[in-house]
Amino acid sequence: MRDTEAQPLASDDLLAELATPDYARQCGDFDAETRAMLATALPEICSELLRWRQTAANRPFALALALRSEAIEARLTDARRAIRAPEPIHPRALTAACETLLHHSTDAAERAAASDVLAQMQEAA
Repeated sequence: MRDTEAQPLASDDLLAELATPDYARQCGDFDAETRAMLATALPEICSELLRWRQTAANRPFALALALRSEAIEARLTDARRAIRAPEPIHPRALTAACETLLHHSTDAAERAAASDVLAQMQEAA
């Protein structure tokens, strides 16, 4: 998410936690802090879900583009994480990460670096 965008009240981690409740939460047993957070965040959660459902029903192409963009962003994040990992990376994984950056990154310097790494790997082979 960009710095200029408002952070949602319910983070992805919280949504994932709420999506897989333990027995106590399935029975509706929440502590006071969680109840207060849900009372505040529930309208935002429901509004977001309704927007997704309406988009899926009325503009499936727009939804497909949004999901594709989200998937590409996830691939870029994974590629960056793999490249910056402190442990050695397998050449095939490095090649895949560089190709992902080369094809999908909007950062020209990042694409140039990926291209350089691929060229160096080809020379070394």
